[in-house]
Amino acid sequence: MPLSGLISINKFQRKKLKSIHYSMLFVGLCVALCTGASVLAQTTTVTTDASVPASGMSNPKAAKAANQALRTTVMRQLSRTRGLNADGINVVASSGIVTLMGTVPDSRQIEIATDATRDVGGVREVKNSLTLQANGK
Repeated sequence: MPLSGLISINKFQRKKLKSIHYSMLFVGLCVALCTGASVLAQTTTVTTDASVPASGMSNPKAAKAANQALRTTVMRQLSRTRGLNADGINVVASSGIVTLMGTVPDSRQIEIATDATRDVGGVREVKNSLTLQANGK
């Protein structure tokens, strides 16, 4: 007996499966784009033109995914950096521009955080808004 006789899929289920399939394809494409952009940024010098979006992506969802991936990579780099307490640091990434916000225990860590962020592939610019923690906090 063929399996098609055992499994019955209605139109709604078929549509949902198609939607899941396309979603998985989109996620795969985003990962491929982010990986490719990261490798490209590591091996070439990026120059921007005001007429072209700095992210290089016309799709807002893909740009958002790339920004989130860059933010995650920077956070991971900061948490692994020796001599840096990254617990009080927040990261915002937008089109390769990374903003560091929050507090660190001593002034040396501000420089360490900036240097560690610059070493991440895909980072074009670092804006440092870190401040020193108040004593006892």
